[in-house]
Amino acid sequence: MPIAPEELLRFLSGVHPYDALEADALESLVPQFVQRRLPAGEPIYAYGHPLEGLYLIHSGQVEIRDENDVVVSLLGPRNSFGERGLARDGIAATSARAVEETLLFMLPVYAFNELVREHPASKRFFDRSRGAKPRKTDLAHSRVETLMAPKPLTLPPSATVQQAAKAMAERHVSSVCVTDAERLLGILTVRDVSGKVVGAGLPFDTPLAQVMTADPMTLPPSAIGSDVLHMMMERNVGHVPVSEGGRLVGMVTQTDLTRFQAVSSAELVAEIARAESPARMAEITARIPQLLAQLVASGNRHEVVTRLITDIADTATRRLLALGEETLGAAPVPYLWLACGSQGRQEQTGISDQDNCLFLDNAATDDDMRYFAELAKFVSDGLDVAGYYYCPGEMMATNPQW
Repeated sequence: MPIAPEELLRFLSGVHPYDALEADALESLVPQFVQRRLPAGEPIYAYGHPLEGLYLIHSGQVEIRDENDVVVSLLGPRNSFGERGLARDGIAATSARAVEETLLFMLPVYAFNELVREHPASKRFFDRSRGAKPRKTDLAHSRVETLMAPKPLTLPPSATVQQAAKAMAERHVSSVCVTDAERLLGILTVRDVSGKVVGAGLPFDTPLAQVMTADPMTLPPSAIGSDVLHMMMERNVGHVPVSEGGRLVGMVTQTDLTRFQAVSSAELVAEIARAESPARMAEITARIPQLLAQLVASGNRHEVVTRLITDIADTATRRLLALGEETLGAAPVPYLWLACGSQGRQEQTGISDQDNCLFLDNAATDDDMRYFAELAKFVSDGLDVAGYYYCPGEMMATNPQW
């Protein structure tokens, strides 16, 4: 069922840059949007193909991939996409598909061009050439090709562990890529040598094929530094090979990233995920204003900034729930902790209160309710210590109503 024009008008009134338009300009824009409801998995446009217009998500989720078919963004309601190609030559610079059932509004090319021509605020918003010059120490704006060590150390799978150890020592590196011609087969690190070989008592003439990590995850040169950081943290690795077209072209290590000392959201997320107390979380969240200033100064769009800041609050919440269960014991029935307010909308900035509630399985008894009351107090008190102060309206799981 299509969205009525008056509902679309209300929706656009809360989305930037349309909220900056005069009332008559916004009303004249509404009938130009084309509505499309897409099933999960449906392609929206393909890389290198002409774009029909600018897309705006009303509901659902859209996955954006770069020219190497690597996911670069997952976009939700009120996010626009397609403007990068429209601002250049009208050819898609990415590909896009619906991850789940999605309702899109598409503003045709002619209407988009008129919008940016007639309204300077819209032109500034969609102009991807503007903004601060990326800083050398900003991982979010540094491509992997500028971080990687080209021509990484390589050996064939038949080479021995001793040969690999000697080669790493001579090159002063901590890994060797196992290759067949230029095709990456696996990787062996100094940590592997100590754990898989020395620790296991294997002979030093063991072939690399027997102890290497086969088919390691790689990134393309076009990826950004934060992609490397996130992969390292998620997979607990210290080395990320870089490949292009199936060919090994470089290596990025934790040592390479030490040159990039700017505060990052991934850094704060990783530290909070390991925090053992709300007090330790408070030390970490105290760096959020520095991160916020860095993100804004780098020219990031507001929805990117607020999403990254909200990720930190989400991590703090999950960590406190885990600490709560360690303290109180496992939950007696399944439950869901729901983030509401700015956290739920992924719109947090530097200072935010907490808004949350608990959903409990219908099997919960009165005794179980006492457990969840204690868990709610543990988490809400912890969030307050960590800098997410109590909701003035008591929209919190500690309130029996919620």
